[in-house]
Amino acid sequence: MTKWNTAKEILFEDLQSASDKELQLRTLLLGTCFLAIISAILTAMNIEKGWWLMTVSTSLLMVGFIVAALCAYRKKALVSAAIAAVMVAITFSFYAVSGENEGFACLWILLVPVIGPSLLGIRVAFFLSMYFQLFLIALFYTPLNQIVVDYYTATFLTRFPVLYFAAFGGMGVLAVQKQYYLNKTVSQAYHDGLTGLYNRVYYNQVLEKCANKDFSLVIFDLNRLKYINDTFGHLAGDEMICAAADFLRNAFGPDSTISRIGGDEFAVVSFDDPERVSDQLADLIRETRTWKCTFTERDCPLVLSAGCVSRSEFPEYSLEEMQKEADRRMYKDKAAWYMSSGFDRRR
Repeated sequence: MTKWNTAKEILFEDLQSASDKELQLRTLLLGTCFLAIISAILTAMNIEKGWWLMTVSTSLLMVGFIVAALCAYRKKALVSAAIAAVMVAITFSFYAVSGENEGFACLWILLVPVIGPSLLGIRVAFFLSMYFQLFLIALFYTPLNQIVVDYYTATFLTRFPVLYFAAFGGMGVLAVQKQYYLNKTVSQAYHDGLTGLYNRVYYNQVLEKCANKDFSLVIFDLNRLKYINDTFGHLAGDEMICAAADFLRNAFGPDSTISRIGGDEFAVVSFDDPERVSDQLADLIRETRTWKCTFTERDCPLVLSAGCVSRSEFPEYSLEEMQKEADRRMYKDKAAWYMSSGFDRRR
């Protein structure tokens, strides 16, 4: 993947995990509350000094940050970030055009690339920073500078957009690098290295959130993996595990949480109705019959024993009880397969 593609994915695709989104919500809530307090203090100071235009601007900021904080509290991260960004864009643009506080207020714009990515998220901060870059170029380098020529020195008019661009570029690179490695770390923490499926840690987190929801849980165990490993080697065993993961993906689709929870154990958490899950299980059994091991010409069937339970079937069960029932059904299915196939279960 090229560096540009990496940056594009971070800016335009939702790569955040659930924990990353929760962190962003908390950052937004705390950050907007803090900025609302700062804006209230600045408003009081402006009132005391009689700077009425600055009072109006900081009051708008305060109201905007309060609304953004309420949206973050209600878990609307994008709405919260967008409201905060719009208020900052309006107010800081006013600072630059008005030359308030002898032009010093314009320097607040430099905070956008510095704290924007952490507070607003990379995408919202990127577009806000781009807006200010274009705004400063238009205001300071075009004939529009006649509006502000009396507020700033010629040196400031010439150099401030360059200074902002340096801050924007430097902090942008750092923010993209940070998000890239954060995404990579989160992916490694929640995904199985061999199959790319979710791991047991993520599976447990998803299951905990299902306590009061209607869902189906399917536990799978891959039959005869020990025999494959012992007879044809662990690469053959890995091939079978990865093939099983692919069959599970194809059968249950992206809307289900598919995890590898052990060496030859898999689990699927689905919010589809139980009849749909039964159909998907039937499709899985049919598709696995087509698999052929590339390490041997001998017949090595890929068979997944399954145990399926649904919340509607056991409304009073705890999560632990549902897992135990799914395990019991899976082992019953496994015993039936070994008995009918004639294979030695110990191998």
